[in-house]
Amino acid sequence: MSADRAWFEAYAASENPADAFVAQLVDNASLLPPNAPLAQGREAIHAVISELEAMPGFSVTWGPNSAEVGSGGDLGYTIGSYEMKMEGPDGPMTIDGKYLTVWQKQADGTWRVIADMFNANGPPTPQM
Repeated sequence: MSADRAWFEAYAASENPADAFVAQLVDNASLLPPNAPLAQGREAIHAVISELEAMPGFSVTWGPNSAEVGSGGDLGYTIGSYEMKMEGPDGPMTIDGKYLTVWQKQADGTWRVIADMFNANGPPTPQM
């Protein structure tokens, strides 16, 4: 869970969040965003994150709720929740959701993301 938390902290603190997001990925990582095609590889994932970041009023926070490491010690996953805010057609809105991230332990001992999937818990809610 510490790798997941550190990933969000680096993302949130970065002046270029899309770069910070993909920095944690393996080269051939997969992103499975809701209502959109699979994005494969850092370049494609960077484009998806950049598109989100360009939305007026966009912000996101996320954090893990649980984590498991497989018996081989080289694969694991985190399950967490996120809150995304943006400007919608009728004003500011919030999307609450959940995610699943698959991590792979690298030769140097660090953990990198090999797959990330997220989706909303329901329709966006207006911000008051």
